[in-house]
Amino acid sequence: MEKSNDDNDRNLDKIKVFSSEDENLKVLGELLSNKSSRGIIKLLIDKEMYTNEIAKKLELRVSLVIHHLQKMESIGLVEITNKKIIRKGEEHRFFRIPYGMLIVPDESKETKNDGFFKGLFRSSIKFVAIGIAGGIVWLSDIVNYAKTKEVYPVPFGESIQTDPLIPALIVIIIGLVIERMFSVIKKKKRK
Repeated sequence: MEKSNDDNDRNLDKIKVFSSEDENLKVLGELLSNKSSRGIIKLLIDKEMYTNEIAKKLELRVSLVIHHLQKMESIGLVEITNKKIIRKGEEHRFFRIPYGMLIVPDESKETKNDGFFKGLFRSSIKFVAIGIAGGIVWLSDIVNYAKTKEVYPVPFGESIQTDPLIPALIVIIIGLVIERMFSVIKKKKRK
């Protein structure tokens, strides 16, 4: 049990979080909008590779791959995992993308003060209540209409009852008018 918690903690540590106010997000956007960068990211997610290997797989110039890797390294998207010295003193650096990404929007002043879902709930609950009231009136009228039709058949063209939809629509219209009046009064009080 403890082992799985440790694994989860290690996985959470591997998530790179970008704030919407972070300057690195602009560089990340540039990288993700570039086909070459996306190809490099896809390769490095699967396994660690060195510069020449990436260039050969994607058929890109080595200098272009180095440019994109430097940008990725500057925002902390890639890390250098291994340094191997190959013949003639050349050093090959191995790169990999060790974690996932998460972009978190910063809270605006309105969201902090009022809360997005709180405001959404407040405004929509009124319309839901009006709709439910209209639906109940409509259903009760349909039931009553059906009962009277069975017991007392009315000749064609004569109607002793209104259409069941009319009272429901009247309830909805009255509810909307009242809601609008209250919201106008609230706005005037705030000013």
